[in-house]
Amino acid sequence: MRNFFIFMAAVLSSLLVFSCEEESPYPPYKGSGRVVVVYISANNNLSNYDDAEFGVSYADTNYVAMLEGYLPAQGSGERLLVFFHTVDDSPRLVELSRDRKGNPVETVVRTFDVESSSTAECVGSVLSYVKESYPSDNYGLILWSHSTGWLPEGYYENGAPSGYANPADAPTSPMNHMDVYGNAIVKMAGPGISPSSFGNDKYTGEEIDIIDLAAAIPMHLDFLIFDSCLMGCVEVAYQFRGVTDYFLASPTEVLANGFPYTHIMEPLFKYSTESALKEVADLYFHYYADSNAPYATVSVVDCSRLDGLASACRAIYEENRYKVPDLDLGAIQPYFRMNKHWFYDLGDFVENLEPSATLMADFRSAMDRAVIFKENTERFISFEITDFSGLSTYIQKPEEPYLDEYYRGLDWNIATRMIAE
Repeated sequence: MRNFFIFMAAVLSSLLVFSCEEESPYPPYKGSGRVVVVYISANNNLSNYDDAEFGVSYADTNYVAMLEGYLPAQGSGERLLVFFHTVDDSPRLVELSRDRKGNPVETVVRTFDVESSSTAECVGSVLSYVKESYPSDNYGLILWSHSTGWLPEGYYENGAPSGYANPADAPTSPMNHMDVYGNAIVKMAGPGISPSSFGNDKYTGEEIDIIDLAAAIPMHLDFLIFDSCLMGCVEVAYQFRGVTDYFLASPTEVLANGFPYTHIMEPLFKYSTESALKEVADLYFHYYADSNAPYATVSVVDCSRLDGLASACRAIYEENRYKVPDLDLGAIQPYFRMNKHWFYDLGDFVENLEPSATLMADFRSAMDRAVIFKENTERFISFEITDFSGLSTYIQKPEEPYLDEYYRGLDWNIATRMIAE
C-alpha cells in the first residue's frame, strides 16, 4: 500500500532537478540487453482523479515521468516494459523506447483480459509473457502499488491492532509518542482505504500475499524494487532472496509521488546492478529529503548475504527469546503510525535484547554485509528516526495468535525461529 498527501504530487513534481552532466562514479553495466519491467497495479485510488485535489493521477504521473527520462533506443537490445492497470484503463503491457530522432515511442505489445492485477496469477502471467517474448539473462522488476510489508492479506486494515482481541477495544487516541494521528499525508491513514500485502483492487478487494508473490515470479531478477509502503522488512527481503540478487525498498511508508522515474531509469540500464540500485536509492531519498515533504527511508540489500544475517539472528533469538515479552516497545525505533505495531527497527530490536558481545558483533557484521546502502530523514511524518539499521522486523508483543501463526510460515521465521513452535 502506497501513501499520499493529496497535494504532494503537484508540489513535488516541480522540485529537484538532477544533473546528468557530471561523470558517473559508478562502473557501467556490462551484461546483455537488460529488460526492466515496471508493474503498476493501480486499479484503485492511486489512479482516481476524484481522489486528488489537483486532478492528478499518481499512476499517470509516474508513467509520464518515464517518458520524460531515459528510454532505451529502438534496436539497442534494452527493453523497458510497463504493465499498466488503472481504474480508467484495461490492463496492458507497453514497451517504451526512443526512435532515432529521440522521440518517445509507446508500443502496446499485449492487453490482458483480467479483472484484477492484484493477484499472484496476474503477476505470473505478465512476467511469464515477458520471459517468453523478451528472453534475457538480465531482468529487473519494479512493483508499484499499495502494500503493507509482510502482513497477511487484509490484516493491516482488519486485524486486531496491537493484540487487542476486539479491534473496538483498541485506543482511539495516542498511547505514546509513536501513535500520532496527525494529518493524513499517507494513504494508509485515509478513511476507506484498504491497505494490502501488495496491490489492492478497487472492485474485487484482492491483494497478494508476499509468499504467493515471490512464488509467482518466473525468472531470476538482477534487482527487485518496491515502490510501495513498508516493504523494507527483513521478512520481505528474505522471502525474495531466491528470486533476486538485490532488493530495494522503504521500511516506512512511501509518499504518493513514489520514485522520480524521470531520473532513475538511466542508472538501471547503464550501471552495474549494485551501483544502479545505490544510485536509484540516493535519487529517491533526495527527491524527498530536499523537498517540502522531507520524509523518506530507503535501503538496498544484497540478498546473497541474507542467510548470514539469518544465522546471526537465530543465535541471538535462541539465547535471548525469553526476554521479548518484557521488552519496552516504546523504547524501540518504530516505522509505523496509527498504532500499527508490526514494524520496528531490526537493529534496535536486537540491541534491546542485550545479547552477548560476541553475538552482537556477529550481528553487526552480518547487517553491514547485507544492507549495502541506507538513508533516512530525521523524521517520518509523526515520529523521529534516531536508529536506522535499514530493515524493519516484527516483534512478538503483544501476542497476536493469528498473526503469530502466519509469521511462523515465513521463510525468515523458519530460518531464525524468532517465534518458536
